[in-house]
Amino acid sequence: MYDFSKVIEKSPPQLEFEDFFTSLKSLCAVRKGKPGQKFNLEQSDKRLCFILFSGTGLVKRVNDSLVLSTIHGPCIVGLQDIFHVKSDVQVSSTSEVEYSLVVASDLFSWAEEKGLWKNMCYMLMLSSTRFSEYQKETVGVSNYELICNLLYSLNKESFEIRATTTALEYIQTRSMLSRSGIMKTLSSLRIGGYITISKGLLIKINSLPKKF
Repeated sequence: MYDFSKVIEKSPPQLEFEDFFTSLKSLCAVRKGKPGQKFNLEQSDKRLCFILFSGTGLVKRVNDSLVLSTIHGPCIVGLQDIFHVKSDVQVSSTSEVEYSLVVASDLFSWAEEKGLWKNMCYMLMLSSTRFSEYQKETVGVSNYELICNLLYSLNKESFEIRATTTALEYIQTRSMLSRSGIMKTLSSLRIGGYITISKGLLIKINSLPKKF
């Protein structure tokens, strides 16, 4: 899935991010949040940016709660849809987090004042690159390929997520596939020895066939 950290780990401009987020703390107060908190990106008709300094969360589509991405601090959510009339995403924390909510226009003014537009552009370029990968994984693929991609994604998640989220739940919240269709495919893969599942949790991917 759209995991911002996958790109950061393979990209060189680490210093750009460190400077950017260190400086950001002078703009906004850093708050602490608990797992399960939800954050809307609008307040009093003003567009907000969610700044995640540490911790993990999910970005969900507002109209149907479809999970669009997993995020790890440090990152920013809210710049990607700034030209929409209303924000179409919501953030929910999956761990304890350190975060801030900043009015988008204030963030732009701050970047201009501090000369940090280049740093912000790196953030957007990385988001754009990873979103392109997300589209390759989810758009124009068969239902089976989508399930496989999401199984691989689940397998790369943190231990906490893998230990508390069933494969069915993970796939269903990140796709428009039916519950029965997902269960049928998972059952067939388990019986065939391609995956190991215990109490609904993905334990191991042995080898997923290209076609099934």
